Amino acid sequence: MYRSKQSVLASEFLTLGATVCAICGATAALAGFELLDNRPHTSNGPGFLEMVSPCYKGQSFYVDKPSVADNNLITASSTGGLLWAKQIIERLGVFEAKTLEAWYNYFSTGKPEYFFALMQTLSSDNGN
Repeated sequence: MYRSKQSVLASEFLTLGATVCAICGATAALAGFELLDNRPHTSNGPGFLEMVSPCYKGQSFYVDKPSVADNNLITASSTGGLLWAKQIIERLGVFEAKTLEAWYNYFSTGKPEYFFALMQTLSSDNGN
């Protein structure tokens, strides 16, 4: 298999514990690099990765959900962007758990009460 600079870097990043995130068509690149063959992941539906990456062998690790986080690998379908962002923010430790939950509730529903709950968690974080 041809190993591009990107495939080598993605593999090294995963091995070193760095977070690698892929959404939609970018999951096909990881499948083509054989980086999804032994880890839970998702993409644009069962069969998509086989169609676009003939060397893909990770069918038994495929999870049919909008977004899947497996330690430092976070993958999402084209419709999983919000959950994918939540999992990335969580992995990076950007917000405390209560703030992340309020953030997700607001952006997944658009309800004003969740916006105010989010603002309350931010003011109680004191900028942390």
